[in-house]
Amino acid sequence: MIGLGLAVGLVFPLVLLLIGVSPALALRWPTFLGTLAAGVIVGWLNHRLASKVVRTKLQVVVGRMREVEEGVRDASFNRDWSSCSAEHCAVPVDSDDEIGHTAEAFNALLDEVIHAHKMEAASSELTETLSTKLEIEALCRAAIELVLAQTGATAGCILVREEAELTVVANHGLSDVSRLPASDHVRRALDTRQVQIVRIPRDIALEGVVTSFKPRQVLVVPVLYEGQTLGAVIASDAMLGKDAMWLVRQFQQGMGLALNNAVTHARLQRIAAIDPLTGVLNRRFGMRRLREEFQGAVRQGTPLGVVMFDIDHFKHVNDTYGHLAGDRVLCETARRAQGVLRESDVLLRYGGEEFVVIVPGAGEDALVAVAERIRLAIAATPVIDGGLEIPVTVSAGIGNSCGREEKEESLLKRADEALYAAKEGGRNRTVCHGRTAGTPLEAAPTA
Repeated sequence: MIGLGLAVGLVFPLVLLLIGVSPALALRWPTFLGTLAAGVIVGWLNHRLASKVVRTKLQVVVGRMREVEEGVRDASFNRDWSSCSAEHCAVPVDSDDEIGHTAEAFNALLDEVIHAHKMEAASSELTETLSTKLEIEALCRAAIELVLAQTGATAGCILVREEAELTVVANHGLSDVSRLPASDHVRRALDTRQVQIVRIPRDIALEGVVTSFKPRQVLVVPVLYEGQTLGAVIASDAMLGKDAMWLVRQFQQGMGLALNNAVTHARLQRIAAIDPLTGVLNRRFGMRRLREEFQGAVRQGTPLGVVMFDIDHFKHVNDTYGHLAGDRVLCETARRAQGVLRESDVLLRYGGEEFVVIVPGAGEDALVAVAERIRLAIAATPVIDGGLEIPVTVSAGIGNSCGREEKEESLLKRADEALYAAKEGGRNRTVCHGRTAGTPLEAAPTA
């Protein structure tokens, strides 16, 4: 700037000539020296002004840029964005010139970096949460909480399709969810595989999506995996801005994979728990269920009983009619027994032709009633196998606990002893532990 001032000082006398100043005055040495001195002074003043004002402001911008660069680099490794916040790195805008506009542009860029980080963090949280849940109910509960938090929705639920049936698995704030699977809006989302945004006039309540208040809009998101619809997510009064919809798309993809994994896991669990021939629980998972029921009965001080029953002369059935007929007898025995049990009762194949029923909350009389219903249902009609009629009877033994501190094995032991007594007493009868072995019990009233 000082050099520019010297140049101006040299040229200025010539400018004086152009504007009509006398050559004698314009070309004098004092005039040249005066204009040179004035140019140097003006150049020096401009240099000082630029150093004090412009350079200082530019140094602030450059310094903040370096802070942001270091903050982003550090946050990429330790996920700590505290050193890269808007409050810490923003440049003050104190002028309406190019420097002020530069500061505004830098602050806008900083806001976009922070916003991108927030979106990335939300996406990472979504992925991490969904990828750690294998149980369907736990996954859906965590997922609906994420949807509500990230979209600002006030209520919502998740429906899962299993064996062509839609079921509400997780719900937050919605009432009358029983009608949701039949909702036209849900069905449309599943059929079109597109997100549905339902805007509701203030004087209309949406059928099947009714909350404790009237929502203004409802978001229905189909959950997809490899082109298949696995369920749907419903969010009431969700914010539908650009960010929210981007997160919804991310959620839709992540939830599809996670739900498919959870459904597959549940199917494998069911396969592992079920006896392949009779369709009831196998011994391994049945014993696990007995342990759970027993521990619950001990904690609550409630009774728990087991009925152990065995097909009479089953070896004779196999020897006479063949093993395929024997399998048919096993399946029909399990089916008839299951048909007379309560929903809370658990039937399992204990081994061979032996079955066990876990009966929660049942005293001795109720256990006798359960055993007799099973015995009479099985003996009522022969098992038909092709053109053969195979008469089948069972013997049953009972073991019960009234919340006494013991092990679940003791229940099975008492039931097994009672079953042995029933076999020794002539078969086709029920014996309760503690009763005289070999004494048949009359059919008890329905429990």
